[in-house]
Amino acid sequence: MAIGRADETDLLLPLHDGVHEARPWQTFLARLRQRVRADVAGIAVETADDGAHWFAVPAHSPTPADGHWRELRLGRVYPLEGGGFGRIVGVDEPAGARAWLAIRRMERDFTAADGALLARLAPHLAIAVRTRATLDRMLDDAMVTEAALRRAGIGWVGFAADGHVLAVSPEAAGLLGDRPPPQALVSVVIACAGDELPQLVAAGPTGRERMLLVPITASAPVAATSARVMGLVRLPGSENRSAQAAALVALFGLAPSEARLALAVASGASLIESAGQLGLTIETARNYSKRVFAKTRTRGQADLVRTIMSSVAWLA
Repeated sequence: MAIGRADETDLLLPLHDGVHEARPWQTFLARLRQRVRADVAGIAVETADDGAHWFAVPAHSPTPADGHWRELRLGRVYPLEGGGFGRIVGVDEPAGARAWLAIRRMERDFTAADGALLARLAPHLAIAVRTRATLDRMLDDAMVTEAALRRAGIGWVGFAADGHVLAVSPEAAGLLGDRPPPQALVSVVIACAGDELPQLVAAGPTGRERMLLVPITASAPVAATSARVMGLVRLPGSENRSAQAAALVALFGLAPSEARLALAVASGASLIESAGQLGLTIETARNYSKRVFAKTRTRGQADLVRTIMSSVAWLA
């Protein structure tokens, strides 16, 4: 039996749209609970590495009993063990996530029509879980990318071909201010997208910051505007000297005091200036530098700076 028109509106639309809710599927579960007169309606989603997440109406309803529903054959409706009466059906999605849709009430059993409704909803639940899993993976990728850029001391802005801002990293937003980009910047972004050549522009509330505009290949989205230009800014104070020194110790076997001297030199200070910054005598700094050159296999300060700046230690 197909899902009726009323259930399409009341159940299917909230099920598919529920992937975007802050707590997924709450509208769908509330309507399903009302539709079958259940005390509880819930969805359990389980991944291989993150355990199970339980979304239910009422929100604090207990999950189905462990050790029962995970063993059920997917796509079939089963009675739900535990107190009262229940029905449950499980589905999966290609990347490995599984989900179970469950209803429960205490006073009387569900009808065959209620179980049949769960069976008809199961394929749509599988699609909704797949959509949510895809969104979660994209969000996870974006968070890792953002963390990597932040670690490298880079803030970013994504511009459309017409110059308006599509997305911005929190650090760049704080650095550049919350006003719309000035027309001068918009014009340069449009030129960058058209000429496909990098551009350097003034940015920020005072205009003292510099932003590198880089054209990027459009991703050909179906239902969204694509970013065509990426703006990159250096984030002030993004270096963590303690973490960088620890990384140099791990990479080259330097002593902590030697790593601090190497970082000072790599940051542009002379050996004498580095000694003053670290409270060392000139003779001690020279002795440290000899050991640093030997351990890093570098010849002189220029080679040392190049080695450290190109190493992963600078990202620490």
